Amino acid sequence: MRKKTKKIFFYSLLTFLILVFGVLALFFAWFFPRKNSPFYPAQKEPAIKVYFLKEDKIFAVKRPLKGKEQPFKKAFEELLAGPTQAETQQGITSYLPLGLKLLGFWREGPVVILNFNRELENYGGGTSRLQGMIAQIVYTATEIPGIEKVWIWMEGEKELILGGEGLVLDHPLSRREIAY
Repeated sequence: MRKKTKKIFFYSLLTFLILVFGVLALFFAWFFPRKNSPFYPAQKEPAIKVYFLKEDKIFAVKRPLKGKEQPFKKAFEELLAGPTQAETQQGITSYLPLGLKLLGFWREGPVVILNFNRELENYGGGTSRLQGMIAQIVYTATEIPGIEKVWIWMEGEKELILGGEGLVLDHPLSRREIAY
């Protein structure tokens, strides 16, 4: 009889210890996950979206944002630099003219004013190309939280007429107005 009692006690104690260790393991796995654990949520690397064109449609690509880089400034540096070689091989292109520079930018509430150099006029012609260029600028700028409209200036002039098409840029533009 004593052997039976010892056996029951031993198995009960073993079951209890397995349950306690199991609960502790789950507790630590849940509240203190290891980085290589499937329970550990993946850390998102900060990124910005820059808009180019693919098959004549607006197309977003992500670019990493490192350290203390300012998102808006970085977005336009990347936009003006154009697609990477790998992106170009995938059919991604830019309608922005080579040599286009952002001379300055400032924000007035939900509107950002972008002041470009005269290269803005040298987009290469055609209504579709002009609309694509404007879409790239507006979509990239409005990707930044809090910016809803973009006013495009050229060397301080806030009323522009671009190209033979006579596109008048005399007010801030939203994505809805572009609809590219």
